[in-house]
Amino acid sequence: MKILIVDNEEYIREDLKGALERIVPGNEYAFADGYDSAVEAVKNSDFDIAFLDIHIPGPNGLALAAYIKRTKPSINLVMVTAYSQYALEAHKLFVSGYLLKPVMDDDLREVLEHLRNPVVAEKKPVEARCFGNFEILVNDRIVSFKRKKEKEFLAYLICLKGASASRGEVSSVIFEEAGSPEQEFIYLKKIVSELKKDLQKYGIEDLLIHTNNAYSVNTDMIRCDYYDYLTGKTDGNSKYHGEFMTQYSWAEEYIYELENY
Repeated sequence: MKILIVDNEEYIREDLKGALERIVPGNEYAFADGYDSAVEAVKNSDFDIAFLDIHIPGPNGLALAAYIKRTKPSINLVMVTAYSQYALEAHKLFVSGYLLKPVMDDDLREVLEHLRNPVVAEKKPVEARCFGNFEILVNDRIVSFKRKKEKEFLAYLICLKGASASRGEVSSVIFEEAGSPEQEFIYLKKIVSELKKDLQKYGIEDLLIHTNNAYSVNTDMIRCDYYDYLTGKTDGNSKYHGEFMTQYSWAEEYIYELENY
């Protein structure tokens, strides 16, 4: 989601962003500290939700809400204030919510679940299943890899959640049986080349990021049960029950993380 947060206090803006990331992680944020900067942000971008303080420099947050309502009616408006007396006036503007500071996670979650203009989540093209045996799916179709080590290499990168792994790190964890460092490097180059070809067959070649002898995955493309578990977004099919990438011995450290999460 694209979210605008308007408040003249930076720490409040950051606190609200932190709460949103706990509930619905992975959003794109813009910030404004008053009426004029908020109007400029709205003119230059399309937002799904705007969280507006009422007491801001310039015309107040209710005037800002009225402006946004006229110019970008699809934006969900949520008032965030320390004062309850403006609630009636705010609801006359048909806002999606009225939150009192300090904002509680449960109140924020309820507002997000009852937006006037529901935000349709963009479907991520890749599904990664980490609980049980590791699998990658594209449009509910299991991706077939030419070599088992391609799949293991990708599984390891997905566990890193977007962080980069150096060539040496990958070799020590995944390709240690290759022999000398030179042989490991040759083997890794072959695996990376084959992986790129296999991902391209499914139209997801941008999933692998390869720069300066380091590797990572584009997490913006991935819907992953492991990520959901760590952020609390689980359902009956994506909970840890003692099995995690059961075919890979190095995954034991991640099992420890899950058991102590």
